[in-house]
Amino acid sequence: MRNGLPIVLCCVLAVTVAAQSVYNSTPDWISSDTPISTGAALVDLDRDGWLDLVVSNGNDMRRERVAVYYNQGDGTFPATPDWQSDDILYNGHLDVADVNGDGWPDVAVAHLGTGGTFAPIARVYLNNSGTLSSTPDWSADVSGNAFGVAFGDVNNDGWPDLAVATGWSYSPQRYYNNCVYLNVGGALESTASWASDDTDHCMGAAWVDADDDGWLDLAFAGSLYRSRIYRNLGGTLETTASWHAADVSSPDMIMVTGGDVTGDDLPDVIFADNNQVGGGSGRFRQYDGQPDAMPESNASWTYFDGYCSAVALADVDADGDLDLATGAWWDNTRLFFNDGSGFGSSPDWSSGVTSVVEKIVFGDIDNNALHEASETFVGDGQRKLFYLSRRQIQQVNSIDIDGLDEDFDYTYSREHGWISVEQAPQDYLEVRYTYSNRLDMAITNWDDGVGNYVYYNQLVCPGDLDGDDDTDHADLGILLADWGCTGGDCPGDLDGDGDTDHSDLGILLADWDCP
Repeated sequence: MRNGLPIVLCCVLAVTVAAQSVYNSTPDWISSDTPISTGAALVDLDRDGWLDLVVSNGNDMRRERVAVYYNQGDGTFPATPDWQSDDILYNGHLDVADVNGDGWPDVAVAHLGTGGTFAPIARVYLNNSGTLSSTPDWSADVSGNAFGVAFGDVNNDGWPDLAVATGWSYSPQRYYNNCVYLNVGGALESTASWASDDTDHCMGAAWVDADDDGWLDLAFAGSLYRSRIYRNLGGTLETTASWHAADVSSPDMIMVTGGDVTGDDLPDVIFADNNQVGGGSGRFRQYDGQPDAMPESNASWTYFDGYCSAVALADVDADGDLDLATGAWWDNTRLFFNDGSGFGSSPDWSSGVTSVVEKIVFGDIDNNALHEASETFVGDGQRKLFYLSRRQIQQVNSIDIDGLDEDFDYTYSREHGWISVEQAPQDYLEVRYTYSNRLDMAITNWDDGVGNYVYYNQLVCPGDLDGDDDTDHADLGILLADWGCTGGDCPGDLDGDGDTDHSDLGILLADWDCP
């Protein structure tokens, strides 16, 4: 039963939604500025209830700025940024989290540079009541080359720690340790507490509980060296990775993400393996999770796309499982719909335009399908890391640990859907958050002749009879009131046969809770 109604036609819902065009083939918004854009995040920087777009520019081609396109309060962005940093650097990717615990999301940016251009490998711009600092408030103590940054919580204390993926794989190669800067009570430490034993080149970083033990492990996308995961052993990362991708020995992997895509409640990891340098396969590669162990070391699913550059997981078709978005240089953006156990051999949607895709991010930009959710996890007095059933989440609104009237520290990932809390619940953890069933898609592009893109989600609800963009009890009431109508002009006729009957009821029940 779901909301008091039997799920008699659940498979019809998946077919109905997947058959629709989730996005238009061409972007609904293209920025008029054309920087060399790299990293991106959708986040409500000014806390006005609308997602803003943060972009880092420069890559290894030109010194540029970090930029913010503020949502104009109607689901649209301006053609050019409202804010730009004062400093100009070769910016790599970025990530967002509330570093100092003041309730305002802050922005960390990697510095890629060139083979002979060095700067702090990561910087943080604090959020001053909706406006980022014009120059960094924190900089890493290592100068060099880094492409990826990722906030996680390595020690489950409820504060976001910062991982940095380092290296320069072009000639002449530059080598650095990959590192993690711990957050100590609201400030990143000045010197990294964790560094990898190796100095292999890594491009992308992501925190994922790869062995499902309640601690975030750290995955790196390797370039010229095998991609790897450093296992988190009760709050301490191993310095020599215990997991490596075994099927590509000299890849050019650029990005990594994780989540359960096979429907077995185990985290899978997916990499974008470019074939520009080394022995890269030019494929997107999925490595399946295993019970009480790290993922399999050989990919179970791949798709060839050449200059593979970006991967992201999101439930774009609102059927309850994670779909895969992919991007490549001078190529299309593609979507692979999840059938409940994984992805097919070919994409279900491809953009009608190409770009040099760098980052794909999701969120409800126009606020047209926001829902409030309350999710309760059973406590055991030990576990502090939990994955919400939906991602990307719009925001976490509040938490309740065992009914205690205290303000506990917590941090979370909008993009990956995890939350960590400083105190392990004995009885329960309740998380109240906002999510959407119509995720819009933003894409950054480093072709300096093309702007950045936004695609608005076009899903409609087949069972929506009252026009409120939901399929719910009000629509059921209309259909039942119209039951038995024949001869056309029937308000409850959903299948267009001129009658209101059981086939219309089947459509409505399959579409229940849309969007």
